[in-house]
Amino acid sequence: MPRQIDVDMLFETIVAVFAERGYQACTTQEIARRSGVNEATLYRRFGDKAALVNQALTRALTGSPFASLKITNDLVADLTLLVGAYADSVEQHGGAVLTLLTDVPRHPELREAMDVLTPNMRNAAQVIAAHQNQGHLSAGDPLRMVTTLLAPLMAAGLWHRAGYPALGSGEDPAHVVASFLEGHRLS
Repeated sequence: MPRQIDVDMLFETIVAVFAERGYQACTTQEIARRSGVNEATLYRRFGDKAALVNQALTRALTGSPFASLKITNDLVADLTLLVGAYADSVEQHGGAVLTLLTDVPRHPELREAMDVLTPNMRNAAQVIAAHQNQGHLSAGDPLRMVTTLLAPLMAAGLWHRAGYPALGSGEDPAHVVASFLEGHRLS
């Protein structure tokens, strides 16, 4: 009888290899070696590398803290939770989000995973829009404002991925929010 595959562990391995190496160097051979699953089994069960990576990223992004943001009347708390959820998601998934963002232009076969990330960003933009509607934040494209809010963390992640962790040390969510509010808070 064939042994059962621990899909959760397999997908965690795929996300880790993808985050470390990028799509091009993320091989099914490396995934098989690290997960202890036969490479032929990977192809038979999941299809090609793109399908395998997309399924793993989809599961990771769907279940990430960044996918389940809530809106309250507390601007600072909501933005701090948003930044923290993004940081936690990147921490949990080893920078897979940053890798996906940098790899998808060269590898359109990753669009399926991007289709999961996009609603996460739109949900974050709804937090911004809600506080704009409450008169707490200045007007502007909410999606662009989310990007501005998260930019310090994204930049830190890119530096870290490039091998310069001292330049990519990130920032405390409360500090990121305070800096953002200096230019965008209305009341």
